[in-house]
Amino acid sequence: MLPFWIRVKDRLDYLDFSQKELAVKIQESYNTLQSWINRDRLPNAEQSVRIADALRTSVEFLVTGKNAHIKNDHSKTIKLLEQALQELEGMDGA
Repeated sequence: MLPFWIRVKDRLDYLDFSQKELAVKIQESYNTLQSWINRDRLPNAEQSVRIADALRTSVEFLVTGKNAHIKNDHSKTIKLLEQALQELEGMDGA
């Protein structure tokens, strides 16, 4: 399977969307979407933009796996969790 479709499926899982819901959002039939995936056919530029928009990401991410808005760096999340834990520990001592 092409990395494009692997990323699409990952985004679908992340957003808790089904492939049928994606087909509706991009105004294509479910059978057409399935055909693209099963035959490892990349959609054209317009279709790719609709897919990316529906998945709240960019075409760049779906094609390359790289995107300024979607990072594999979880440092901000870790920092927020550490702050929350510190606040909770501070509440225990109060």
